Amino acid sequence: MKAWVREKLKRVNELYPEERLEKSRARWSAAWAGEQPKDRYPYVFVPLTFNYYNAVMSKEDGLGAYLDEWIYRGFVQDDFIPAFFPGCKQSAIPSMFGAREIVLGSDYTCERILGAPADIDSLRPPSLIPGSPACQWLEMERYYLDECEGEAPIHVCDMQGPMDVCGQLWGYENLFLCAYDDEERYHRLMGLATDAFCALWGAQAELLGENFVGTHLFGWDWVPQGNGASLSADSMAMMSADFFDEYYAPHLKKIAGLFGGLSVHSCGNFGAVLKSLNGIEGVKAVNASQMTVGELLAAGWGADKMMILQEDAGRAEEVFSLARENRLRLDVTFTGLWPIGNGATIHPSAWTPAMRAAVAEKAAKIGELAAAG
Repeated sequence: MKAWVREKLKRVNELYPEERLEKSRARWSAAWAGEQPKDRYPYVFVPLTFNYYNAVMSKEDGLGAYLDEWIYRGFVQDDFIPAFFPGCKQSAIPSMFGAREIVLGSDYTCERILGAPADIDSLRPPSLIPGSPACQWLEMERYYLDECEGEAPIHVCDMQGPMDVCGQLWGYENLFLCAYDDEERYHRLMGLATDAFCALWGAQAELLGENFVGTHLFGWDWVPQGNGASLSADSMAMMSADFFDEYYAPHLKKIAGLFGGLSVHSCGNFGAVLKSLNGIEGVKAVNASQMTVGELLAAGWGADKMMILQEDAGRAEEVFSLARENRLRLDVTFTGLWPIGNGATIHPSAWTPAMRAAVAEKAAKIGELAAAG
């Protein structure tokens, strides 16, 4: 291990002693098991120094950036458990079919390799192609594992679900039309994308072993072992419940069955399909980065399954009141804690003592609001 890595990990261990981590793991485990919290609900604060999903770094830069992030935020007492997150590229699973990555600024997409339903017949089976974005994530995870000598957990990379992979390979408009016009080919394509998802998930789980954290939802929170896979399905915001039930649910059921559970994310408002998603056997959690606790409840998400969501710190009292009143299973990330200047988060190296004190005070207040009583 490099001397600078050892020194930073030593500081991380001082800020996050095993006693603190054990309490956080117990809170997360209780929530996922459907138990009411013994002391308080688990929660985390949004990353401080960079956006996990927008940051595209080399593995060397990522190593230092994550270690510094853990150190900077370590003085606030949330349930953050230091762990690496490889990153987010929508080109990852499409690259397993040979689709070339296309980079437009900070947007990582891929070329469309399908032009007509008949092209599905000759689509290559998915595989981990050396040098592809999918393999780059595996190489990054192996690097973090080796450089830290197994001392730090590592999250699964961003995992796009079958519908969104197929949308990248062909275009959503073409995919939706194919479901009605050529249902057999549609399900064959979705099946291949499901196989690719499972292969990439399995490769990461095998590589990382006990260091594997099975969620990218969010890349900074934690999930106990044994809760299955997680996938992103932003396409759900475009669907009716009927379309979802017939054309997407069967493939989600397969993934949930293979991995012993499933957590599903979508951006936007996907309330139209929430009852259907809630009814799929094996679905354990929903991740809704742009819907509130109240909106999820109103749309029909059950209190017997996890809600993973993002809320402003100013709404913490309402969030935890709803959780207690409805006996919710809650995993919430709070924004609005860190000091802002010129429309952006002020880097902690530029904080004044007053800024740091204000952050600590606000964080402590949220801890009080999260109390189980």
